[in-house]
Amino acid sequence: MNLKQIAVIGLLLLATRVAQAQVNPQRMVIPRLYQQNYFYLNPAFAGAEKRKELGVTGHLNSITGRTSSAPLSVMVHYQGFVNDLNPNGIGIVGVYDQFGPYWLGKLGFTYAKRFRLGNNSSVAVGAQLAAEYLNVDLAEKTRGDEKKMVGHDNDLRPDVDAGVWLNVHNFYAGATFASLLSPTYNLVGDAEHEGIREVLVTAGYKIVFAHQFSLTPSFFMGQPLKDGKQEYQFGTMANIKFLTAGVNYRGQFDKTAPWNVSAGLNIKDNVQLTTTFDIVTETSGVEKPDPQVEANLRVRF
Repeated sequence: MNLKQIAVIGLLLLATRVAQAQVNPQRMVIPRLYQQNYFYLNPAFAGAEKRKELGVTGHLNSITGRTSSAPLSVMVHYQGFVNDLNPNGIGIVGVYDQFGPYWLGKLGFTYAKRFRLGNNSSVAVGAQLAAEYLNVDLAEKTRGDEKKMVGHDNDLRPDVDAGVWLNVHNFYAGATFASLLSPTYNLVGDAEHEGIREVLVTAGYKIVFAHQFSLTPSFFMGQPLKDGKQEYQFGTMANIKFLTAGVNYRGQFDKTAPWNVSAGLNIKDNVQLTTTFDIVTETSGVEKPDPQVEANLRVRF
């Protein structure tokens, strides 16, 4: 057997091992209050409202603390236009996401190029370059296994999101191509994760009935580019003077928490605090889960 044949056999064995390796998919975290955090979902949204904004979203996976009161995710962002003479958008977003023995940290920087279509209409394209850090607690992950491990394993990877955002008077729509680099987090054993490329689409229309009284129905769709099913959400947010209320339907893909209800305060459209609460239902053979709760604070200036 010559060297070339040995190399070919070696490559085939390596390919077989890679094909058999278990790689866990890692998708983007989608907020319950997706209507309040479009910048996190779409980099082209930066500066779309002709204002600057600071925002934070927190998500608890158990409001009662029976299972865990630790944050499932925290998202912090700043976004807005460059200056009064430049409508292009800039922004920065930070994310902490906890799921089981894993936690994911992300820091992303965004730039959006905006083209005016009229006094109240524009279209923008944007991109976000991010560094993502995935960590696993091996002791927690192997709890109950015969071969227990201790310590932590982690990996740091870059990723890119790209998007387009359209405003036409009170109508808006956007599409995002997320996790374009599909980063693979090389962790020990079966802890390895891989970012999943996906398309995110959203649209909505603000219906103004009177001064300080409006209703904004919207929808959101997520679709992994490889395998996976489309996931739809349908929501409506109402603003009545300083009060905000809404309802969101997720039952197409979430049978245990098909509905979320939200309420909050909107102070002169400068400071908005909104919370949402799951309405959970029992499913056959599954214990009724604890409701999850989410809160979003936006400060515009």
